[in-house]
Amino acid sequence: MQNLNLLVSGLTLGAIYALVALGFNLVFRMTGIIDFAQGDKVVLGGLIGLTLLNAGLSQTAILLVVILAIGLVLGVIYDWVAILPTQRHGAIAAVAATVGMSLVFANGHSLIWGPDARPFPPVVDSTIDVAGLRITYQSVAVWLVLALVAICLGVLMERTRVGRGMIAASTDALAATAVGINVTRARAISFALAFGLATVAGVLVAPITLAGGGSLGISLTLKGFTGAILGGLDSTTGVVVGALLLGVVESQIAVFLPSGYVDPAVFALLIVVLLLMPNGLSGLRRRLA
Repeated sequence: MQNLNLLVSGLTLGAIYALVALGFNLVFRMTGIIDFAQGDKVVLGGLIGLTLLNAGLSQTAILLVVILAIGLVLGVIYDWVAILPTQRHGAIAAVAATVGMSLVFANGHSLIWGPDARPFPPVVDSTIDVAGLRITYQSVAVWLVLALVAICLGVLMERTRVGRGMIAASTDALAATAVGINVTRARAISFALAFGLATVAGVLVAPITLAGGGSLGISLTLKGFTGAILGGLDSTTGVVVGALLLGVVESQIAVFLPSGYVDPAVFALLIVVLLLMPNGLSGLRRRLA
């Protein structure tokens, strides 16, 4: 039973990483940019959610809708302020801008909410206990939202004209413009969706990770990116599987190694994956097919 509880813990951890990894996947597929501020956006969502809770907004559904709306608006502003001016000088300049924005977010969190992590009440406060197997409703909520987001993003990018247009714009902006695709709008939509996803994820994971504090944003960014690389950055299904696998592996490693050795072991895994499977699990699957 201990092994099952450990598996549940790992899947919950992996689901958190997967929500971050999906942000990487969305932005990369639709703009060709890797957004290294994604983890700090999640932290920002948790802190804004905590502020709204303290202000009296206690209904979960309304809270998530408000947080999503705030995230979408912030995403458009983020693109307009940080990405649009720098992408004109190339993708590397835009990626560098996202690194700079991660520092802006991290320091902004400390200036506004303070440097210490804050407790966040569970969105769903209950536990399933079956013969010693404990599953919190909070974990179930994270899993369900992850499944819903992954399905919606998959449909958006593979089945809709808007999504295919966004991917076309990232592949060849000039050709996309020639056939009537608004590249600027497509990029703004992708960053708005990624920011909205991050803020909603922040509310869901804050009860598990606490809200704000220290280097949480950097940690989420690195783990989410590792999960995305493990699964294949250009595959929606791949990044989810990779991040879930990462969470399970990390929870298993934590049993055998002191806490200070867990993260180095996880990042060593990333190096091994890059050496053996440069395109991640999705690339391996394509080669075997």
